[in-house]
Amino acid sequence: MVLPSPLAATVHDAAGEPVVISARLAVSAAPARLVVGTGQPAEIVGWAGPWPVDERWWAPAEARRRARFQVGLADGTALLLAVEAGQWLVEAIYD
Repeated sequence: MVLPSPLAATVHDAAGEPVVISARLAVSAAPARLVVGTGQPAEIVGWAGPWPVDERWWAPAEARRRARFQVGLADGTALLLAVEAGQWLVEAIYD
């Protein structure tokens, strides 16, 4: 299910540090916890990515650059996440 508006989120590693993605798509650490909005932390038990998305690169005023991840949570939920300009977003929930 693609969400009508992405939900703001944070992703942390096992030590509690924010996971960041470099311009070259290097992941600072394995994602271990996800917090959506002001909700409770959820344990990430599996993940894949990043997959780069470079939209409208030929039109600088409209260009967007993101990296997408799929994550599986301990409760069985699977999500599509994106990180853009350092901000994590939940874009979709898998059935």
